[in-house]
Amino acid sequence: MKKDPFTIEIDSQSPKPRKPLEWEESAVDSLSSVEGFSQKTSGFEPNKLKLALLAAFLVLFGRMFYLQVIEGGYYREFAENNRLRKQVILAPRGLILDRSGETLARNTASFNLVAVPFDLPKDDLKAQLAGLSQAIDFDAAAAEAKILAADRSSLDPVVIAQDVPLEQSVLFETRASDFLGFSIQKVPVRDYANPESLFHVLGYAGLVTEDELEALGSGQYSGIDFTGKAGIEQVYENYLHGQNGSSQVEVDARGNLISKLGTEEPLGGNTLVLNLDKGLQDLLYKALSGSTKKRRAAAVAINPKTGEILALVSTPGLDGAKFMRGFSGGEYKKILDDPTLPLFNRVIQGTYPPGSTVKPMVASAALQEKVIDETTTYNDKGVLVIPNRYDPSIGYNFYGWKRDGLGVVDVRQAIAKSSDIFFYIVSGGYPKQDLPGLGIDKLAEYYRKFNLGRVTGIDLPGEKPGLVPDPAWKKEYFKDDPILSKWYLGDTYHAGIGQGDVLVTPLQAAFWTATIANRGVGMQPQVLKKVLKGDSKEVLFEQKPQTLVDRFVDLKNIKIVQEGMRETVVSGSGRALNSLPIAAAGKTGTSQFDGSDPKRTHAWFTAYAPYEDPEIVITVLIEAGGEGSSVSVPIVRDALKWWAENRYEK
Repeated sequence: MKKDPFTIEIDSQSPKPRKPLEWEESAVDSLSSVEGFSQKTSGFEPNKLKLALLAAFLVLFGRMFYLQVIEGGYYREFAENNRLRKQVILAPRGLILDRSGETLARNTASFNLVAVPFDLPKDDLKAQLAGLSQAIDFDAAAAEAKILAADRSSLDPVVIAQDVPLEQSVLFETRASDFLGFSIQKVPVRDYANPESLFHVLGYAGLVTEDELEALGSGQYSGIDFTGKAGIEQVYENYLHGQNGSSQVEVDARGNLISKLGTEEPLGGNTLVLNLDKGLQDLLYKALSGSTKKRRAAAVAINPKTGEILALVSTPGLDGAKFMRGFSGGEYKKILDDPTLPLFNRVIQGTYPPGSTVKPMVASAALQEKVIDETTTYNDKGVLVIPNRYDPSIGYNFYGWKRDGLGVVDVRQAIAKSSDIFFYIVSGGYPKQDLPGLGIDKLAEYYRKFNLGRVTGIDLPGEKPGLVPDPAWKKEYFKDDPILSKWYLGDTYHAGIGQGDVLVTPLQAAFWTATIANRGVGMQPQVLKKVLKGDSKEVLFEQKPQTLVDRFVDLKNIKIVQEGMRETVVSGSGRALNSLPIAAAGKTGTSQFDGSDPKRTHAWFTAYAPYEDPEIVITVLIEAGGEGSSVSVPIVRDALKWWAENRYEK
């Protein structure tokens, strides 16, 4: 009989039928023998599988909980930042005005090409930059290096090119979608009035560096921000830098702007009012530049009663706005390699032998120490012969500027005629005739009392102290040479006429002139007058006059020296000032600086006016200019003439 395939035949000899297997059992027993079911397994226990599955579930659940709950805010913010961006709006820097309110520095618009590292392509950056550089003129290789140095996950823009021409920025906007991660930003930059004239006093601002950003604080500054790098822009950065604003924008996955969601307007910087007189500043710059803007010279004008800096000029100058807009090609390298050193502020950083301009100070010291009085006279024969201390038959000649001599002179005439012989004796004495002198220790002491060898503390960066030489200095400076390390009488003679190793800045020369003009009281030089809040008239800070040098020479002795400086103008080397509508006093100087060629000299002149009640001091130095009387005096004369006609009693 044919078997029914759907009928189960039970053999009485066979084992009893088994109950159906549960799922777990069938899964475990899937490898058991079909016949003769046995409780024996491969050794794997079901409970262990359950524990493994449970552990895996707990790990996955824990990770999800950590990411979504504990770190959820961070990742939501990160995702949101990929869609919502905060763009910095740079605050315009504060204005800078002269003493009468004329604008010296203001702001104008410029365009910068920037890149957001996070949005930049990861693979074809070089190709992107190459294509972009065809539309905008910039150094693609330098830009690539700058980008690669940045954090590629950063959303902070990196400046690629500054001062992009308007036509190039418009061209970029038409193709912006081709350059993922790049954009054009409008930024406020400096515009200086007569920039080369003002360069060394106002300084300049430039892009903030990473080190500066860390020092200034990223809360107030951004990577595309500007900060003062030199001059007034640097010293008063905390007043000039405003409060940046921001714009909340929505962007797509490529970083392209979708919409603006809100704006926090920037707050501009505060206004600086300086003591400078722009008219005098421009006149001195033009006079110093002469027929060539490459002439190396310096001029400074001070109010002796207050220390206010009325003008401060160093030539050649530069346009400070260039440092904010950026240089093209090798332009900056040319500036650095320029032998005339246009970045060098000669007024406060240049140190020069002052020549005869020191003679009023030496006369003050000699009168005060009673080495001489107003009636003392010496016969200037044009040369002073000093015998060798070991062999009197050997003599050393110290010549005056006039080889045939100036004749018998007292202290007033010695200042007016600039007698080197008189001041050799006054400073070092004359052993041959047993005439006393100050000696180097007293001479150096009085130089330092007039603030030589020290900075004046003017509110400009980089001021140099100059040098007052003395035996201790020389011993240390030439310590390896037993001959040069000794101090000789000739060293004192040279120091007494502003030669040898004496070094001063033009500002120091103006300061000691102002001290004598102000009856022996020296006021600290100050460029800043006051700070106004924003663009209002509210005064945030006002500079007060500060005494730097108290009177240390009796008034009667100061008066004698003043009369000698007045005589310089009446009958001496400053006679060109006799044509002025106001009385003036001054002192010329012609200082040697090249030992191989004594004919090479710096030209100095320092003067003050009106003589009876001084209100202005002007000091001029022309490097390698020749005679002070023929080169510097006419410049001071013209400046004082302008001041008398345009400012005096106005």
